[in-house]
Amino acid sequence: MFLGTACSDDGGAGTEQGASAATDPTADPTGDTTDDPTGDTTGGADDPAWMTPYCYTVADKKWLAAWIEREQQVLERINAARAEGADCGSMGSFGPAPALGMDVRLHCAARKHSQDMAERGFFDHVNPDGEEPFDRIEEAGYTGWAAAGENIAAGSDDPGMTVQGWLDSDGHCANLMNPQYTHTGVGFYEGTGNLTYYWTQTFGALLP
Repeated sequence: MFLGTACSDDGGAGTEQGASAATDPTADPTGDTTDDPTGDTTGGADDPAWMTPYCYTVADKKWLAAWIEREQQVLERINAARAEGADCGSMGSFGPAPALGMDVRLHCAARKHSQDMAERGFFDHVNPDGEEPFDRIEEAGYTGWAAAGENIAAGSDDPGMTVQGWLDSDGHCANLMNPQYTHTGVGFYEGTGNLTYYWTQTFGALLP
């Protein structure tokens, strides 16, 4: 399996490391994004964000049910890991962190990148047109962010193996465990690229 990670904590200039290149909402353990203390959820399959020109082609109605299920399994496993804390080697130890909520805009950006890697046969955070992770999340409507990051993986369709691969890699583990992040998006795509199965996970936190 191949991995890559990119992160930025300054609201702008991203850095890459690792293989291949590498009102704030609250979140509950189910991964549903909420924007008030009552727990009312926002987003989901009918969210208007899916109807934008950038996101429409990767909306739930265009996605295979098996792919959606794999994405949800990754979210659940990552939130379970965050609940326990983790030793991320050279990146340090991380205590328990709140669960991440699946944000429609980050979900869109993650799916777009996984599909793009599969269809154009590359594995990198920067696509052949020069588009970076932070370009994608803003194009999807996730603007005014304070911190953002991205993990990618390819070569396995197994959610457990994918998450474990990220946890076993210091930089990816630190992205997963970063307590600054409040939102995430997971995108899985099975295509004809050399690695067949492509994963992207985006992370973010909005400015107050």
